[in-house]
Amino acid sequence: MKAAVIGASGLVGSHLMKTCKDRGWDVMGTYSEHAQKGLIPLHMADPASIEEAMQKMKPEVVFLTAFNPNADYCEEHPKETWETNVQGNANVIEASQRIGAKTVYYSSDYIFNGKSGPYEEDATPDPICEYGKQKLAVEQMIRRLTKNHLIIRTTVVYGWEEQGKNFFCNLLAHLERGEEMKVPSDQIGTPTLVNDLAEASCSLVEVGASGIVNVAGPDRMSRYEFALHIARIFDLPVSKIIPVTTMELKQPARRPLNAGLLYDRLFQLANLQMKGVETGIRYLKETEKQTP
Repeated sequence: MKAAVIGASGLVGSHLMKTCKDRGWDVMGTYSEHAQKGLIPLHMADPASIEEAMQKMKPEVVFLTAFNPNADYCEEHPKETWETNVQGNANVIEASQRIGAKTVYYSSDYIFNGKSGPYEEDATPDPICEYGKQKLAVEQMIRRLTKNHLIIRTTVVYGWEEQGKNFFCNLLAHLERGEEMKVPSDQIGTPTLVNDLAEASCSLVEVGASGIVNVAGPDRMSRYEFALHIARIFDLPVSKIIPVTTMELKQPARRPLNAGLLYDRLFQLANLQMKGVETGIRYLKETEKQTP
């Protein structure tokens, strides 16, 4: 299999690169801002740059992970982030189709309003923030532009990464410095180990899956409960984790509070079991600080 990972310097992209290589795939990765050895620069707002890269790589499958993940930044800079998150992804999708590649796009439970989670694949989207609206816009674009696609919805993805930006790494950094961290007690989701997400992604491609597939962990809990699990397993002070409501945090972007995803279709298609939170965190402790 010949694959391209767009956004390979990020959490999901970097683990996808490793998983593809472990499977013996011929894989190339791109970056936008965070240069890493072996990756090629790609400016998603430049259609000519994307076309050149696609023609050079000629992948059979394109994993599209590049997206500004900061919901609050998206809320406060909708025009700027739309250009990269939506129009930039459109440029990659169109270039991928011209070479006949399958597009695998990563979406989120933020496309829902968070009133009746956890959600199945056929639930009706109703995003309540700009980030969710942009994720949904790309989903709709892919379905409109191509039949050869796979939309993977995931949520609360955690694991080791070089940039250390995800919730798991950020929490550990605060606790290791002896700092308090306010964590919402009313944001409910299904934490997803990034290693499992990467494995599931490749397995779904191998079995020829298409359409929408949820890939998420089996345990549903609040961010606060998730944080407590992380602190206890890493022997860090739980007293430094301060539970607050989302309203108290005064975040610019609204969050889908009662969210999370059900992954029955993943099991049916690829016979995969995702790791629960306890198992996932202990796995990360055993492989401490190992980034792809």
